[in-house]
Amino acid sequence: MDLLRKSADIGLRLLFPPRCPVCRDILVPEDGKIHAACHKKLKYVQEPVCLLCGKPILEAEDEYCSDCMARRHYFDGGRAVWIYEKHIRQSIIWFKYKHCREFADFYGESAVSADGYWIEHIHPDVIIPIPLNRKKLRTRGFNQAELFAKVIGRRMNITVDTKTLIRSHWTEPQKNLSPIQRFANLKKAFQVHLNPQKQYKTVLLIDDIYTTGSTMDACAKLLKEHGILKVYFVVLGIGSDAY
Repeated sequence: MDLLRKSADIGLRLLFPPRCPVCRDILVPEDGKIHAACHKKLKYVQEPVCLLCGKPILEAEDEYCSDCMARRHYFDGGRAVWIYEKHIRQSIIWFKYKHCREFADFYGESAVSADGYWIEHIHPDVIIPIPLNRKKLRTRGFNQAELFAKVIGRRMNITVDTKTLIRSHWTEPQKNLSPIQRFANLKKAFQVHLNPQKQYKTVLLIDDIYTTGSTMDACAKLLKEHGILKVYFVVLGIGSDAY
């Protein structure tokens, strides 16, 4: 069976060679999941970070970023793997819109390496990826947050639940809206379907990008209204107060 599996892996690599998540050039087995030179281009989030959203801040004494000091959030904490600059931005675009699903392995492994200790500390009962609405899911063919979440779940032995949180309504693009408008836009976008046999207390949400936190707030507020006690999140990219 091992020989057959190895032969199948080799066949798949020949037909669909994996690509580097930064430059999108083909990888050879010696490269692993990313070219070494490309890996150096990514800006990993480093301390000091906001105690709430995990965004890099200039001074540890500040404790919170400017956004978290200015507005209320419904989630209890979050972490990001990388600062959302041009390299990771382009990588996520390829991941979502060019069907580079293999990037999910690198993303998930990087998240566990960077934030695995923090994830263990919050002790989530379940991982829930932010869902797509049906129209966008049909168009894209997959939910990028779900692929990312499943890698984290496998590596940390945490259940991934794609049934509890549902995106039931289409929402207008968020990029031109204020934080308050974004939250209002998302308030009715999600629904919760809880299985009475699953008594979750702590949920870890997974998404690709954190901007204003409106999506996380909308989901956290809804989950808490249905009895969830704590809601945290992990994302690939986040902005920074430190640059």
